[in-house]
Amino acid sequence: MPGEVQIDGLKALRAGLRKIDPQLQKDLRNDLLPVAHRVAADAAGRVPSKSGRAAASVRGGVSGNNAYVQGGRKTVPYFGWLDFGSRSPKAGNPRSVGPWAGTGAGPKRGRFLYPAIDAKREDIETTAADAIDRVIDRVLPHD
Repeated sequence: MPGEVQIDGLKALRAGLRKIDPQLQKDLRNDLLPVAHRVAADAAGRVPSKSGRAAASVRGGVSGNNAYVQGGRKTVPYFGWLDFGSRSPKAGNPRSVGPWAGTGAGPKRGRFLYPAIDAKREDIETTAADAIDRVIDRVLPHD
């Protein structure tokens, strides 16, 4: 079909938008940010609370070609252990305390971040498709 444009992946889309108008990249990023925040809120709600610092460290954002959700900070270095479990760094023995006591490993996809992404998958896909459609409509308005 003449005039058809095919883009494979967010990286290719952003590169094409940059060539047309750099502001379009920012518009796409701004459209994707709310879904990252919704997924982060879901993940934070899954984190058990003792002091609340681990749950408060969960945040979503958009950078470059990625929308992301992450947990942990310098003051919350144990977030990965809470989410994924661990073994003793020296001997490789199972931990004796914490959420994974006696096992040394958590679920492969963790307890907080990936389950939140899985739960919001439809919202993520719909929001991303809508954001891409809005940006494309700014470039190629329909009659």
